[in-house]
Amino acid sequence: MEKDEVKGYITQSLFLLMKNLPYEKITMSMIANKAGVSRRTVYRYFENKNMVLTEYFDDLISLYRKKLQENIDKGTNVILSSFEFIFENSEIFIIAYKNKLLVNIFSAILDIVREIVLSRHQDAKGWSREYTDYYVSFVAGGIYRIFYEWLKKDGNKKPKEIFEIYKNVIADLDKRISNI
Repeated sequence: MEKDEVKGYITQSLFLLMKNLPYEKITMSMIANKAGVSRRTVYRYFENKNMVLTEYFDDLISLYRKKLQENIDKGTNVILSSFEFIFENSEIFIIAYKNKLLVNIFSAILDIVREIVLSRHQDAKGWSREYTDYYVSFVAGGIYRIFYEWLKKDGNKKPKEIFEIYKNVIADLDKRISNI
């Protein structure tokens, strides 16, 4: 077996275990058993289960970055693309939510959103780096909370419905701020 294939079995095994067990109760031995490899093999690639989790999430984020770039190239809205990605991978995100691991994923997603905003808006609109940081923090924080609420409800709405809610919240916020 190839190194990447073995690592894939190991990371996938952690996710499969998290479907039925809380993350904190999962051991490296359990991961090895589920992957069909020895504990020694697991430790050859990963020092601990946090590293297994990080690898799993890194693969997910890499997939997100690729999918997002494809959608941007097609002219699809970045926020809608993000909701679609989360919906397509809702099982992973719901398990991460239930195990209180969302911050691990969302910090990486927010970094990608930051890159996109910086590349699209900072120069085009003459924004300073400081203003761009505040802008991204505000937008990303709102998106994170909407994702969080969505996942808390087990992803029960379609991405376009969530996107409409997002747009309506932004529009309502704009009106309310204008009336202060």
